[in-house]
Amino acid sequence: MLSPQTVASLREELDPTSDSTSVGPKVDSANVNYFWGEQTKRFTRLAQRSQTFADQVLIHPLLIAIADALLKPHCASYWMNTGQMMIVMPSGAPQYMHRDSDDWPAMCGPTKPVCQISCMFALSDFTAENGATRVAPGSHKWSDFSRAASDSEITQAVMPAGSGMIYTGKTLHSAGANKTKNQPRFGMHMSYIYGWLTPEEAGCLGVTEERAKTFTKQQQQLLGYRCYDASELNGGRLWTVDYEDIPTGLGWPQ
Repeated sequence: MLSPQTVASLREELDPTSDSTSVGPKVDSANVNYFWGEQTKRFTRLAQRSQTFADQVLIHPLLIAIADALLKPHCASYWMNTGQMMIVMPSGAPQYMHRDSDDWPAMCGPTKPVCQISCMFALSDFTAENGATRVAPGSHKWSDFSRAASDSEITQAVMPAGSGMIYTGKTLHSAGANKTKNQPRFGMHMSYIYGWLTPEEAGCLGVTEERAKTFTKQQQQLLGYRCYDASELNGGRLWTVDYEDIPTGLGWPQ
């Protein structure tokens, strides 16, 4: 999904932040720490930190096509849920299996429509030993979302750098254990949700206004620098400034 040159550019632009980021969260919460991973580095604001992310990942043609097909029937537009580096360091424990759509309990269930499309990109080779994502294929179609996946239902997304695992928010998955001594697993998560749902990442707060002005309208929409306008669906407008679209409300040059 990503060329070797694109992977190299992403790593070059993001490795300084990767190197300076500590493992684990800053908040003192056992639950957050357990989910985050005591030996896992996470950071966002990727569109601010990487032009390659903004141009090659945020608007990846395949992901956009899938989001158009699965999300647009239920919303006027969608936006970025999060673009996040997830680096499982050596000795990192496996994460517990979960569904990302559990962030919005009313939207996660066997009969609910898909509200999130995600891709885990490998920016280094994903192996069974270094923490390749664990996934229960088909779990998005289960009739009972309360049951756990058995070992026989779980596989790992072993894949070379540049590959991606695309899945919906209803799919059970988790980071694997990094059993190596010196091989960090560099993963990049990219996901979209309905434009009327609150995203995991405060996208527009992670990108300066001046930088946002340089992006296309599509990029601005995904990052929260455009309003959600459902007028053509007999709906209203959300995420406005003075009830104007954000560029107008902020007085950007037309």
